[in-house]
Amino acid sequence: MLLVHQPTDGGVGRHVRDLAVGLAARGYEVLLGGPAWPHGFDPHTEGVRQVKLDLGRAISPRADSRALLKLGRVLREERPDIVHAHSSKAGALARVAKVCSPRVPVLYTPHGYSFAGYFSSELERFGYREVERALAPLATRVVCVCEAEANLAAKIGSRRRVRVVYNGIAPDRGGPTDPVMVDLARRGPVLCALTQLRPGKGIETLIDAAPSVLRAHPDLQIVVWGHGPELSALQARAAAAGVTGALHFPGASSDPLSVLRGAQIFVHPSLAEAFPYVILEAMSVGVAIVASDVGGVGEALVDGESGVLVSPGDAPALAAALIASLDDAVLASAMGQAARARFERHFTLQEMIDGTVAVYGEVTQSSR
Repeated sequence: MLLVHQPTDGGVGRHVRDLAVGLAARGYEVLLGGPAWPHGFDPHTEGVRQVKLDLGRAISPRADSRALLKLGRVLREERPDIVHAHSSKAGALARVAKVCSPRVPVLYTPHGYSFAGYFSSELERFGYREVERALAPLATRVVCVCEAEANLAAKIGSRRRVRVVYNGIAPDRGGPTDPVMVDLARRGPVLCALTQLRPGKGIETLIDAAPSVLRAHPDLQIVVWGHGPELSALQARAAAAGVTGALHFPGASSDPLSVLRGAQIFVHPSLAEAFPYVILEAMSVGVAIVASDVGGVGEALVDGESGVLVSPGDAPALAAALIASLDDAVLASAMGQAARARFERHFTLQEMIDGTVAVYGEVTQSSR
């Protein structure tokens, strides 16, 4: 198995790490091709090797050409039975490199198509979509992380090649609560977001909703965990909205579950997503969830039963949903428990590995 990946922060890195370890545990020989070990990966895990590929997020003709040539050499020398590429850059190079080993099945998991992400320019979105359309025939299978992503795949390529395998995580086994969350809880109920602070994550919508929510619940504490290029702009927006006293930016957390255990409500106001891991983490600890209805979020949560879904970018709707959840703590707790039960039925790590292995078996049988 050759798993090709680009930078490994966020959910993609977690997916690649969990998949590599799970496959190795089942007897697969796993080779990772990317710029670094995925975050949290133990390089000594038996059966997992690595080859360095210079795959950055940004388009770089020189670096991308070098990575493509090296990937071609790896295919000829290692002769993998399957290549599974993760995210747009790795997916593009792996599909182009297929010419070096045309008989080897190449699987592609977009983890959120680039053209479906947050863009300020429609021309840029159009360019990414047309590149994906041109490369679509080179993928033996497109393994999507949710039905919403599968529908996009079918619009630019053949639906018969598309399979859905939901992201999955290990169940929460309990543990400590982050001290910051414990301290904030002494002041009032805690509303928590966990995200990268970059365009498209919708934290500005949360800030715009905050004044209305704080008028209804003046002791509320809003904490946004994460780091990224938008931090200064978001802090300035919070100051302009007059909510800096209740809105906190403590930085990134190395233990998201410890943060979520201390939240009364988890909010995810993103403008675009595939199937975010943080939603599954919130479900696994049983916290009440208010989230934008984007990508596969509505497949993870049942609106009004295991969470509350709102339109992306709609600050008044987000404020109303948060106020309603804070007003009725009993109902919010019940939805949190329903979310946990739904996670345990459908979105475990075991389910993800089983589903992926089933697709591998399908393509190797076809290639034989």
